Amino acid sequence: MRIAIAGFQHETNTFAPIAADYEAFRIAKAFPPLVRGDEMLAVIGGKRLPIAGAITVLGRAGAELVPVLWCMATPSAHVTEDAYERIAGDILRGIADAGRIDGIQLELHGAMVARHVEDGEGELLARVRRLVGAHVPISVALDLHANVTPQMIETADYLDLYRFYPHIDMAETGQIC
Repeated sequence: MRIAIAGFQHETNTFAPIAADYEAFRIAKAFPPLVRGDEMLAVIGGKRLPIAGAITVLGRAGAELVPVLWCMATPSAHVTEDAYERIAGDILRGIADAGRIDGIQLELHGAMVARHVEDGEGELLARVRRLVGAHVPISVALDLHANVTPQMIETADYLDLYRFYPHIDMAETGQIC
């Protein structure tokens, strides 16, 4: 099995004064910075993050991992259009360039609002679904207070959320997904 893995996390507070531009994802403060490709496995592997949990379980199962991109920005105001389109575009290109994919594991937050897209995760999932078609399963790990939208439900095959705050079960949620 060839499984594409990616993450794009942002918790948007629409009342906050500072937007999340591309640089906010590229340098990240409390979490690893934006990483692509095989570098994801070295930087993210072993961390208490959903995608790290997925990496562990999929590796044990003998799946061929296709690491695309992972990033997270500190909670802030809207994601800028430039940041959203650059990161979403990189994820889509990475999946498209991977060739045959048997499944996709995404780490999202569930509360992303971009300046031009109210449902950041739903829009990304819709784009991924259009790219890979109905036959490729898409599994998504989300924060426990995600705003799960109809578009997210319609486009993903499986959604799961952390169950604890503090988030002591992020990796376990990724393992389940």
